[in-house]
Amino acid sequence: MLAFPSGFIKLLRNATMVKLPPWDTPAWRLPRELRPFYAAVNRLRELEAKSGASPAEIAAARHAVAVAAVQLVRLVEAKRATVRYFGRA
Repeated sequence: MLAFPSGFIKLLRNATMVKLPPWDTPAWRLPRELRPFYAAVNRLRELEAKSGASPAEIAAARHAVAVAAVQLVRLVEAKRATVRYFGRA
């Protein structure tokens, strides 16, 4: 399960349009701003699907997703993110 910071959720609620590419989109097709977030989420999904993943690895991956989400929120709030993906960015 993914946990997003409240600022990110609030941003999504206030956006006029939120259309993110599918999770299996190759990194080279993603906007630059989304690449760290997608990489972190995909890493977490891989670890959670792997039977031998340690709880520490999963916790670190969840932390990486949270950090990437915060960075993405900061980009959007600073109006430096791709507007077509974030509505009123």
